[in-house]
Amino acid sequence: MYFRTGTFTAWMGTAWMSTARTGLLLAALALLPLAGCGEEAEKAEAPEAEAIAVFESPVTREELMEPVTGTGTIAAHKTTVLGPRVDGIIEEIMVRVGDRVTKDQPLFRTRDTEWKLRVAELENQVKLATAEAANMQKAFARAAELHGKGFVSNGKLDDARAARDAADAKLGIARAQHSAAQQALDDCVVTAPFDGVITRRDVDEGKFMATRMGSMGPSQGGVLEIMKIDIVAAIVNVPEIHLSKFKVGTKGRIFLDGIDKSYDSYVAIINDRIDPVTRAVEVRLPIANEDYSVKPGLFARAEIYPDPRVALVMPRAALMGTEAQRHVFVNENGSAKRVPVTMRQIDATRVEVLSGLEEGDKVLFGPNAPLLLEGSPLKIESDPEAPQTLAKGAPAAATSAE
Repeated sequence: MYFRTGTFTAWMGTAWMSTARTGLLLAALALLPLAGCGEEAEKAEAPEAEAIAVFESPVTREELMEPVTGTGTIAAHKTTVLGPRVDGIIEEIMVRVGDRVTKDQPLFRTRDTEWKLRVAELENQVKLATAEAANMQKAFARAAELHGKGFVSNGKLDDARAARDAADAKLGIARAQHSAAQQALDDCVVTAPFDGVITRRDVDEGKFMATRMGSMGPSQGGVLEIMKIDIVAAIVNVPEIHLSKFKVGTKGRIFLDGIDKSYDSYVAIINDRIDPVTRAVEVRLPIANEDYSVKPGLFARAEIYPDPRVALVMPRAALMGTEAQRHVFVNENGSAKRVPVTMRQIDATRVEVLSGLEEGDKVLFGPNAPLLLEGSPLKIESDPEAPQTLAKGAPAAATSAE
């Protein structure tokens, strides 16, 4: 037979390649059912997502009593720096620092010798003026009688009247000078203006002090400082943002450094001026201090208690996210649901809900809470730290093992 070698070879190669392709196609078709069975098997074997064990707590509506805090200093009811009332040498100081004094009690004395002499001199001047005034009065009476009988002219009567009036004026001047000297003599002794305690002594006996030059002396010319402290006041500064929360009469409590007790009080004065530097308002709360145990100058911290308000409250432990984007997870039909919220801190364990939740919503928290995602299945457990209440008639837990 006659064959064309080139043509036969090409035909044989083409036939072999077609057969190979057919075989591969058949093999792939045969494996398809097996692959489908494998996927179904994997799906059947894949376990369901495990439920996350968490605690839940309802959002509740509570009355909040949020104290407003201010700090400041204890001040005396009254404070007066006592200086001399007349010029002279301080001759005697009758009290010491710490002495408790009563109103009108003598405290110190300026040398009074000169004023005693002046008073004695003016007493005699008053006697002389009194005698002259009496003599002029008699002279005028005689002149008036003679004038009525026609023996004294009108001019003489006028002269007698003028002499009488001048004598009366001199008597008035003498009496006024005598009263002024007597007052100065009395002012040589300075007395307590009110019941109080001596808190400072600036000079000792022998110092000359002038009332007109008081600013040149110690503490602006003072000899003693006296304070009235049977009632003291805590003068505290409160941030201006709290100004609308309290008013005069709002109850408060004062805590003092160095004294292991607190004092109930109330807002007595609210200063009408806001400090533009500190942005604070000055508030004064009085303290009864009959035993003088509270000392002026003590550091004071005051808590002012406004009227309570109602707020939505939830546990702080349920709060997640950052300061800019806060959120919580709530229980919705057994699954976790992410809810954005805005809040405000109340204390270390509670926050106030401002938006995002309603009363009765159950927020999730617990050690596993960071694992929660949207739609995570939940396993609700009892919070072991929550207060437990016994059912009526239920036996109490045993306190010791047998």
